[in-house]
Amino acid sequence: MSPAALRTARALAPRRDVRPRRGAFVRPRLGLVVALALAPVGCTRPGAETTEDAGTGDSSTSGVWAEAPAPADACDNALLVTQGRYFGDLREFSAESPIGGVCGGGGPDGYLRVQVPVRADLRIAARGVGFAPHLSLAPDDCLGDREIACVAGAPLELRDLASGTVLRLGVGIDEAVFSDLKQKPAPEQGPDPLSFELDIGLTRVLEAGEVCEPASRGRCVAGTMCLASKPGDAPECTTLPADTCSTAMRTPVVLDDAGEGALVVDPALPQTDAHAHSCGGDGLRERVLRLGLPAAPPGRALEITVSRADVGLAVRTPTCLVADELACAAGTGGPARVVLGRLATLRAAGIEPYLFIELPPDSEHDPAFTLDLRLVPDPAPWGMPGAP
Repeated sequence: MSPAALRTARALAPRRDVRPRRGAFVRPRLGLVVALALAPVGCTRPGAETTEDAGTGDSSTSGVWAEAPAPADACDNALLVTQGRYFGDLREFSAESPIGGVCGGGGPDGYLRVQVPVRADLRIAARGVGFAPHLSLAPDDCLGDREIACVAGAPLELRDLASGTVLRLGVGIDEAVFSDLKQKPAPEQGPDPLSFELDIGLTRVLEAGEVCEPASRGRCVAGTMCLASKPGDAPECTTLPADTCSTAMRTPVVLDDAGEGALVVDPALPQTDAHAHSCGGDGLRERVLRLGLPAAPPGRALEITVSRADVGLAVRTPTCLVADELACAAGTGGPARVVLGRLATLRAAGIEPYLFIELPPDSEHDPAFTLDLRLVPDPAPWGMPGAP
């Protein structure tokens, strides 16, 4: 910022003693943030340089003062905001919420409309002065029983939201806590125990082929990894083979005359975590295979067992939908084991099941391991972990 711009910013940010109005608690330091945001505009306006000596006057009456939007008492009155820090106070809010209270807390609720201007992950954290705020996100309306997600005393996150998404954010409080704090008058000095602050953050989701460094650009979309194609090139979000169902590696299952076989998995290959399964795996890299099933006599199933105990397995068929998960075995307590039944029926229908291999943490430099395959009698239990 040029010296003139800096002087303009200072002139636009006068020092003044501001007491937060009830229902919209705003700290005085917010004025500096707003002023700095306005400074570039002031620098381009005619006469901007005339503010050079503004700081020599009475700063309590000069300059521009702006107040950040605050959560509204009524859902219909919620203001539209995007990422940033916002402040509020529930003291004068009504506890008779038409939507039943955030997370069923029963106390009063405050509302904002949160806009996601680009494809991004949304994270909202709230800190109450004297209470643990409840947070919820719902569609952009004020109908009851529409919460998409809610938490109490913790951040709220939604991943990979489409550009232009608008959600209703509710901030609430437990009814008993509100009643106790409400009985005590707001302090003359210092923050009200019923006041709170919100941090709304967005992490942009980068498409395949977009430059992904520095990390401040955002994160790569699921199924891609930030990699450079060759030394000296800018890293880009790169689609990986065998990383998602759409890039699953077609793998024929070959068995010997005894009905046994093996598949080799190399954990050193780059992978991400694009799928979640019922038995865990959140945050673990995974390799996705699409199995070409072997010819088998009726009444036989395919058993798959991992040669190391910390690798998990999951199977989905006929599609990749979570609802089509047939087997899941976490990589804990012994070698994971899954069984695919009705083998002849699946093959006759041309179905190629998706097999997910959940890799353990910090396994990027581990040696290859095997998946042991064999025909077993059908029916058989699905997704049972093997004995240690």
